[in-house]
Amino acid sequence: MREFIFKLIGITIGTLIGLILAEAAFRFYHYRSSPSDLSVLEVENRVPIQQPENELKLGQIIQFSAHPRIIYELIPASCYRFQGATVQTNSQGFRDKEYPRQKTKGSKRIIGLGDSVLFGWGVEESDCYLAQVETRLNQQDSIKYECINTGVPGYNTSMEIAVLEERFDLSEVDLVLLNFVGNDFDLPDFIRKQPAYFGIKKSFILQHFGDDKGKDARLGDAPFDKENWRFQRNPEEIPEAYRDMVGEAGFQKALQRLAALQQQYGFQVLVLSHSPFIELPPIVPQVCASLNFDFLNLKKAWQKHLEEYPNTIWKLSENDWHPSVEGHRFIANRLLLELTMEH
Repeated sequence: MREFIFKLIGITIGTLIGLILAEAAFRFYHYRSSPSDLSVLEVENRVPIQQPENELKLGQIIQFSAHPRIIYELIPASCYRFQGATVQTNSQGFRDKEYPRQKTKGSKRIIGLGDSVLFGWGVEESDCYLAQVETRLNQQDSIKYECINTGVPGYNTSMEIAVLEERFDLSEVDLVLLNFVGNDFDLPDFIRKQPAYFGIKKSFILQHFGDDKGKDARLGDAPFDKENWRFQRNPEEIPEAYRDMVGEAGFQKALQRLAALQQQYGFQVLVLSHSPFIELPPIVPQVCASLNFDFLNLKKAWQKHLEEYPNTIWKLSENDWHPSVEGHRFIANRLLLELTMEH
């Protein structure tokens, strides 16, 4: 009996050691197949959402992007409510109607790059300023205009340039409109999170063979700067893989890439600062000037507008600085004036 017990204990210990070694081996395998520099992002194709009556949160309407610098994108071919407005996405995940890869013969194509403001946070799609610009350009000009809204909440400038380069035939683009927002220097709202290789909360063996297979790479909240109440832009406080995408240096690098694409394909660039509230960082107009980009700052124009129409309300609410319907209309009016005069 004693021999049997010792033998059983030996088998149990041997099995346990074997499982520990196997778990270590699977963790090493996943570590090697999931580069620490995040150069490979796993794609998670989520099912299109058809919930036109349901209010959803940002985390429910996004998915991984195959592109390492886009990081996440809106789920394509979906319909739902977000921030009190109906959102419909096309086959590319843009809040816009479907566009062919090649523009219509004789037409002009404008690509809008931005985050929640361009996207139209809290307003209906027809009220978004870029949609208004397209409608009105096509009413007053014999040339057909295609103004494509690629805005996604939480994007920064590096991600926006990656969208332009990855999703479009740039030989078909006539103008790129880049909507600068104060958080364009920051990390995006979500970043890719590495698995906890040294944690004990989950088994990589079970994950490898179970329902969670292939889902060790997940989107997670970006590091937050509580002192300044925004996502981090300090390179020392964020994962190394994202350091060249944030701060003034990241912004400048993204615009330099845009300038290289402009030189290669010949499209025009207009950088728009829409907000009447933020103090524009000097580097923004400086970089635009150095790269010969057109730059439009609406702050003074809004102040003049208020003198004439003092009851105009810019913000969605007291605590939400996103443009209201009136704010989007003002941006559209000024942008339309700029486009018809200069472009």
